[in-house]
Amino acid sequence: MNYSQPHMSEDVQTEILQLSEQLQLRDQLVEQLSTELYRIIKANPAALPPAQGTTAEQAGSSLPTPSIPDGNLLHQDMTTLESQIEFYQAQIDKRDAQITHLQSSCQSLSERNQMLERVIQELPEVYRQKFAQRLDQVKTKMKFLQLENRRLYSALQDSNPPQLNDASNETRMSLPAQNKPSRESTT
Repeated sequence: MNYSQPHMSEDVQTEILQLSEQLQLRDQLVEQLSTELYRIIKANPAALPPAQGTTAEQAGSSLPTPSIPDGNLLHQDMTTLESQIEFYQAQIDKRDAQITHLQSSCQSLSERNQMLERVIQELPEVYRQKFAQRLDQVKTKMKFLQLENRRLYSALQDSNPPQLNDASNETRMSLPAQNKPSRESTT
């Protein structure tokens, strides 16, 4: 019997080793499955099972079910974070629109400023041209008036015939001398 006990213990030890290897293999599989499940849930939060009750498949399976409240809390946290992200994204979009609007306003005001600077630089020349045009008009009118004055003066001289006696000279109109410069011609 003494001999059979060590032999039995070897069988038991072999069996224990086999069971230990199987247990390690199952632990590795559980670790792989939990890692994959975590990755899937993180990528797709809608993949979480509903928080209430268990399905018929879970009731019949021999594996323990994961804690639903923890998953539900994670889902709520993710939903809260998503809503915060959406809020901040909306704020960023709003600020981007404001920045774009301000940049376009700044660009249009800059272009307007440049245009006004060009106009201001051109103003002296524009005033010189306008003054020269008006002066030309005034000079032309002055020449026309001087010519008209001379024509009228000569017509008046021609209409008064010279008289021979002195008595008639008193009744004759006296006309200003033609060689006196007039005011208009001096300007």
